[in-house]
Amino acid sequence: GAAAPNLISRALRDGFVREAALLPSNEADAAAALVAAAPEAAWQTSDAGADAKAHRVKNATRHRYSVGDGGEDAPDAEVQRLFERVLDAAAPRAWRLSRGYVPRLQLGRYRAGDFIGRHDDSSVVDIGGVPHSRRVAIVYYLTGEPPWETSMGGLFVDHPTGRRFAPSHNALVAFSVPRLHEVTRVATERPRYSVFGWLYQPVGGGERRKKRRGR
Repeated sequence: GAAAPNLISRALRDGFVREAALLPSNEADAAAALVAAAPEAAWQTSDAGADAKAHRVKNATRHRYSVGDGGEDAPDAEVQRLFERVLDAAAPRAWRLSRGYVPRLQLGRYRAGDFIGRHDDSSVVDIGGVPHSRRVAIVYYLTGEPPWETSMGGLFVDHPTGRRFAPSHNALVAFSVPRLHEVTRVATERPRYSVFGWLYQPVGGGERRKKRRGR
């Protein structure tokens, strides 16, 4: 049969990729219902002021939205399975593991007035005592029906091309990091749900692997 699509590889090659329908429609609909049913206590508000204080950084990107893992006291098991399903649909697991990618995904919720200003996603974090940098960002939209209209805001703006994308249900965008982008303010009371996060690699690790392979 045909090889599974590798959207992560395409994002690394081309800088940006968009897949209009990542999962079978019945799976996407069930995933949207699962995320929308997460209890309010499972969500945490993220904004520039709080994040700057918590992480002791200056000039944090202006933003406001909510994040979560589906559970109140511990990650929800069904949500964790959803994360794995999204990752496997974006790139084969064996390919990710062979390149040392470490995924970190979470749920996102944008409500009326929520947004994130222009930024490039660059970040280095400690994973298991080793510094890792973001290599690829992914956003999988679970906005449900009826279709999300551009007039509702919450658009993904890709600055290198100037393109603006409505968060279409079951669509995925992936892009190499760093890449300038933003999300416009949501202008509706309807929540905008997504799965989002990054694939990390050990700092310097990816470059060493490429040199060994003569690429």
